Amino acid sequence: MKPALRPFFFLSATTVLAWPVSGFGLDYEKDIMPIFMEKCADCHSSQSEKVKGALKFDDAEHFQKRFDKNSVVVPGDFDASYLFLTLFRPEDDDDAMPPKGKGERLTADEVKLVLEWITEGAPINGTRGARGELPEDMDDLLKDLPASAGGTAGGAVGGLPAMAKEQDWTNHEGKTIRATLLKVDGEFVFFRMADGTVHRYPVANLSDESRKNLNPESK
Repeated sequence: MKPALRPFFFLSATTVLAWPVSGFGLDYEKDIMPIFMEKCADCHSSQSEKVKGALKFDDAEHFQKRFDKNSVVVPGDFDASYLFLTLFRPEDDDDAMPPKGKGERLTADEVKLVLEWITEGAPINGTRGARGELPEDMDDLLKDLPASAGGTAGGAVGGLPAMAKEQDWTNHEGKTIRATLLKVDGEFVFFRMADGTVHRYPVANLSDESRKNLNPESK
């Protein structure tokens, strides 16, 4: 049996982040905007000949002001966000985006990042809304979307695999937690616990095996 966990794993070596901006798992301009600009820029950017739906994804301030319009983005509630629903719908659905034959669909990994961003409260311009809950069957939910061919447009958070999942992490003392790896930032990793709290933890304090899990390709 693995030693019991969380309070002693993190004791004195970590910073608990109560969702300040710097602790967000996803950032709109870094992680989400590049996806939209690769797949949606022809119709939804400042460079569009005619901006469709008055949505410009390359202008974060403008985009944020459009959140409430027709519930384009409902922070914390992906299932009520029109943006997510259009990306999720079958390709031949009249409301699917991009429309059939008019652009490359977002991959499952990319749609998952959008879903996670909305669930985290849609952080943008240094602010965020209420945080929601991720679906338990996320991979099942997105299984009919195109598979990723070499990663997402925005890249994974901090260079991590885009489909990062909750897993066990062990430190040098043999204590273990179960958490989702959000990103690696220099000498620190950011873990999200099941209760939604985010912890910053020194990479050097992780076991050799857990450090290998920061970069699965090195195994």
